Amino acid sequence: MIMKIFLFMFFLSLPITTQAQAVGGEVRRPSKPVRPVVNIVKDTKKQENRKKDSSSQKTKDLTSCPDSNHPHMIDLGLPSGTLWACCNVGAKKPEDYGGYYAWGETKTKSTYNWSTYIHCGGTKKTCRNLGFNITGTSYDAATANWGMSWKMPTIGQFKELHDKTTSVWITRFGVKGRKFTGPNGGTIFLPAAGYMWDGGLFNVGSWGRYWSSTPYDGDDAYGLNFISGNVDTGSCWRGGGRSVRPVRK
Repeated sequence: MIMKIFLFMFFLSLPITTQAQAVGGEVRRPSKPVRPVVNIVKDTKKQENRKKDSSSQKTKDLTSCPDSNHPHMIDLGLPSGTLWACCNVGAKKPEDYGGYYAWGETKTKSTYNWSTYIHCGGTKKTCRNLGFNITGTSYDAATANWGMSWKMPTIGQFKELHDKTTSVWITRFGVKGRKFTGPNGGTIFLPAAGYMWDGGLFNVGSWGRYWSSTPYDGDDAYGLNFISGNVDTGSCWRGGGRSVRPVRK
């Protein structure tokens, strides 16, 4: 009797698999459902697609420069969906001034005045009509230098930048200019690059003058102008050398 009780207690103390061996001489493990291979393939494809969508979304919705491989398209969360370049045409980084262009010209030069302006006959009164909007045309400095996907902003896009963002005068890596912050927190920096007339460079560090693609009248074109205490959209002589900040949509 004592031996039977001892064997019964010993049997209860054994692991389940041991019990199974003791009872049937064979370990039986619970079977697992086998997932169809086709489902695994589908799930893998879904995960890859989600990764691709996430990656493309991050690329599209950059709110600041992620690296030094400029230019980047910066999303400011503007109603029009306009994406602004992080730097000027001719610049290698946001705080570089870049090139200076007469309105409707696509190359830089050493002297800017009416006698060197290729779209007039030597005086401001002889300026030729280049159309009501030169964006994306052969006169567009952004398209000519950066490719068809980049354009000079219209005066409407500059007004949206002015009206739908906040801007402050800052110094970025020793360069003065204005930082524009959009509704979504995205930011761009426009350096106060000044402007060129004749052979001189004027107001560097105190003025920013940027061309739009929209003409004003015979010898002027619209643009964005700013100083430390003010930002506005106005017109400038077409023959002067000014900065170009491209856009995309």
